[in-house]
Amino acid sequence: MSKHFLNIPAMYRLVTRWIGYLPTPLSYAISQHIADLSYALYNSAVKNVKQNLRLVFPDLPDKNLSRLSRKLFRNYSKYIVDCGRFTNFNKKALTEQIVCYEGKENLDEVLYMNKGLILLTAHLGNWELGGMFFGSYGFKINVLTLPDENPEIDTIRSRYRSVYGVKTITVGNTPFSMLEMVRALDNKEIIAMLIDRYHAGLDSITTDFFHKHTLFPRGPFVLSRLTGAPILVAFVVKEKNVYKGIIERPLIVTHEDEECATLKVVVKIFEKYIMLYPDQWYNFTPI
Repeated sequence: MSKHFLNIPAMYRLVTRWIGYLPTPLSYAISQHIADLSYALYNSAVKNVKQNLRLVFPDLPDKNLSRLSRKLFRNYSKYIVDCGRFTNFNKKALTEQIVCYEGKENLDEVLYMNKGLILLTAHLGNWELGGMFFGSYGFKINVLTLPDENPEIDTIRSRYRSVYGVKTITVGNTPFSMLEMVRALDNKEIIAMLIDRYHAGLDSITTDFFHKHTLFPRGPFVLSRLTGAPILVAFVVKEKNVYKGIIERPLIVTHEDEECATLKVVVKIFEKYIMLYPDQWYNFTPI
């Protein structure tokens, strides 16, 4: 089993409904014990994490790799706790969670273009907070996702996103999902998606990711080309006990032969921040 122990419906229900009633230090302490238990029991997930981190740090000693992997599991448990806590926050309390932004001028630039926005990120840091943050400010944001193995998790995620005006578009449920995305961009809305985990059946482009030939979805680059919407790569990462937003410079695909080149730029950005925050790269499937 490659799925993380915390990524099950019972755990999602617990953290989204009840975690806000516990003091944060206590909820973190409990989560750390659960993380250590999942690290001990879920061997396939640990193996996948180590395999991915080995690509990032090929020369890292095995002992250090194990230590880094365990820290990643513990950070992921805090991420789950934070997602639960934030669903109980009002708008002001939520926006205060991201204490600073690097590159906020890049967001201002693309919003000034008024052509919608394709927001790309990885399973790095707290991507759910980023979506809720934009939604709390009144931006119309659509999170693109693939169906989870357990439909109940999809329902729970959609419910807590909707509290902050974040709409979930599930790819695969309808052949018209691409039209729905185009319509959202035509309405000057934001389409946000995680692209560091490819799923079979999607139109793809291959490029090197940490020196390994890796498939990435082609969709966001086609969308940029068809609609003229700019692409932003952004992350919300945790430093010490606070969150920081990172927004890179906008990219636009104007011709089909630019799709691969633009993906390569995006992947280089991914590599940069994964190397900076490897213990927050919550990718439990091998790339």
